[in-house]
Amino acid sequence: MIDKEKIVFLTRLAVYDKYMSESDKKKNCFFLHDYIYAKNIWTRFYAFLGSMIIVAFYLLHRIFVEKIDIFAMDYRKEITDIAVFIIIILVLYTLVGSLQAAVAYNASQKRIRAYLEVLKKAGEMKQARITADERANDKRYGRDLIYTGDNYKRG
Repeated sequence: MIDKEKIVFLTRLAVYDKYMSESDKKKNCFFLHDYIYAKNIWTRFYAFLGSMIIVAFYLLHRIFVEKIDIFAMDYRKEITDIAVFIIIILVLYTLVGSLQAAVAYNASQKRIRAYLEVLKKAGEMKQARITADERANDKRYGRDLIYTGDNYKRG
């Protein structure tokens, strides 16, 4: 007789494995702080690059459109304004990137916990049918069925 609850559990596990497991496994290799840091490195780099492009266009506008004499410019004021602009952009993008990475990381951890719960329920159903001797002989039973960090590389 086919157990409908077991089919539901196994379907949930299969859907998770197909669509979300790889990205969640990559995120789970990090601690939250490290994941945010790794994501923000690229966010900061591209924010800095983008702000430098904006600064270049600003300076070109000042020189060619406004016809500002580059020798009469107040360099200290211009550099200070540019530095403040770049710092504000980097802080803004760091905050947004940190929030986005934290939400993505926490969502992946929640999915992994749900996956382990469903796996535990499916294992309890299996455990009710398997005797202690069969469990001892079954190498797949136990930790290898559950994803905990890097054990997904086991064969």
